[in-house]
Amino acid sequence: MTDKEYLDSTSTVAIYAEILLGILRYVSVKNFSDEVEYQNKLTKVLKFEKNYDPDLFRACIDLLEDSQYAIEEVFKNGLITESNSHGEQYLRLYGVLNAYYLQLGAITDLVRLFNLDGQKQIRADLKSAKIIELRNKLGSHTTSYIHAGEGEEPDFYRLAMTSIDKWGSHLSLIGRKREIEEVNLIAIMGQFTKQVEAVLDKIVGKELDRRQFKKEHFEWLKLRYDYLQERIK
Repeated sequence: MTDKEYLDSTSTVAIYAEILLGILRYVSVKNFSDEVEYQNKLTKVLKFEKNYDPDLFRACIDLLEDSQYAIEEVFKNGLITESNSHGEQYLRLYGVLNAYYLQLGAITDLVRLFNLDGQKQIRADLKSAKIIELRNKLGSHTTSYIHAGEGEEPDFYRLAMTSIDKWGSHLSLIGRKREIEEVNLIAIMGQFTKQVEAVLDKIVGKELDRRQFKKEHFEWLKLRYDYLQERIK
């Protein structure tokens, strides 16, 4: 398989995660005598604050990759496969909603670790995304949902089972006041994924621009980054 064939078969988020892992592996750390000193120097080289931040960085990379598997599965096969069971539908729906919540946590940590400009607004935009709201209404605070800026009683939601189709195109949420909210799952998934990709692009672009790597390592990183720039045009 050529590099292009491999990259063509890999999601954009996963490629960004691969680049971040490359940065972690290939950043230059010199003259250390043991693991503790290496960790201290790695923290300084990456310009992180705490000695465990490189480990947090790695955890964020893994979370992005692992959660993206679940997300891509739903993009590819939807909420209903050949089994067409209600149990699978709910597993897929709850699973993908919480996969996005995991990505939210990983991205907000990365924004802090790499001290992106405007990080307060970035976090606010991500947390207010429709897919995160849907996750909170259906997969977390379902019976005690608090509307931002409102002083009323908590709301509660249920999902109309009959509204679940293969692609979640007409998911119907029924709230405390019996108001019905209709959501297109795949559409709002795509919106949040674009937000995640944009943040990852800022981080990766910043790091590749300001760091020095060995020639072969930089070529490996740049190949993937250039490929993504063409893909996201």
